[in-house]
Amino acid sequence: MTSSAAPVVHNSIGWFQLTLGVTLNAQQQLKDFNFSGAPALEQAIATLLTSASADSLFVFGQQGVGKSHLLQACVLKVQDTGREAVFLSGKELLKIPPHQASECLAGLEAVALLCVDDLDKLTTDPEWALGWFHLYNELVQHGGCLIVSASDNPRNINCALDDLRSRLQLANVFQLQPLNDLECAATFKCKALHKGLQLSDDLIDYILSRSARGLPNLLTVLDRLDAASWHEKRRITIPFVKQVMGW
Repeated sequence: MTSSAAPVVHNSIGWFQLTLGVTLNAQQQLKDFNFSGAPALEQAIATLLTSASADSLFVFGQQGVGKSHLLQACVLKVQDTGREAVFLSGKELLKIPPHQASECLAGLEAVALLCVDDLDKLTTDPEWALGWFHLYNELVQHGGCLIVSASDNPRNINCALDDLRSRLQLANVFQLQPLNDLECAATFKCKALHKGLQLSDDLIDYILSRSARGLPNLLTVLDRLDAASWHEKRRITIPFVKQVMGW
């Protein structure tokens, strides 16, 4: 049994990433992402990541559908080729005062790939919206690519700048759907294998039948079981799961 891999810190761009402690989780890989809810997205991402010209994707969906996983995986993929790629969290950027938006985003126009999670958390503010509008244009002029995520499509998000909304609507737009039970089980098993955990199908079925619905809740259970298994040096069995989870 092995413990979870520590996040990989990526802070080569700007003071704000050092301040916010922006991290990439090395376990978030494209090969582990389930594209069954948006099959055309897989090819669109493959094309964008290998493209030599500017392009943009807008991915939206409810919490827990894997938006953060997808964006971090894209950044890791591009970094593996030796090109500059940056992941930003809209929720984390909210910690920066809006009047510093332009300073915060300076320099990002030169990266090969910029991935922004929860962009709609920022677009409600006029200064952030203007900063992103200028960065979007500069990134395109430099031939860079952009992937953003949000909770809704670009037509419906709360955006303080119509010009920014228009730019976002030019992107290739994809909606991510929640995984069904079979897809959740397959993803759960894959994540367990990455942790060095061999879990039987019966054990996974037991966990799925007791855990709160949704992949994020299942992965929280997996992390908890992995930590307990590592600490107690015990295999994960149904009795062990009952003990740890109180089921």
